[in-house]
Amino acid sequence: MNNNYRRGYNFELRVKRSLEKRGYFVVRSSGSHGPADLLAVSKDGAILAVQCKLDGYLSPKEFRKLLVLAARYPVVPYLASKNENGRVSLKALS
Repeated sequence: MNNNYRRGYNFELRVKRSLEKRGYFVVRSSGSHGPADLLAVSKDGAILAVQCKLDGYLSPKEFRKLLVLAARYPVVPYLASKNENGRVSLKALS
């Protein structure tokens, strides 16, 4: 497993744990090249489609894929990244 993959994998797990601490049920889309790395479901039924990027950069193609997903299904697209303090930052995309 190369170093960049490992860093991304570890960050996805960190985001997953962070969402679980907030009360979400989270499923990781292992090894997929789909629009979201994680799907998180809240107790009230809200579904987040989360793309995890350490550097916070989401390509235009990735951004469009998340918006298409949100147009087809009842999900809210989010970007997870590390903020300047090294903590997980979640940003809703629209």
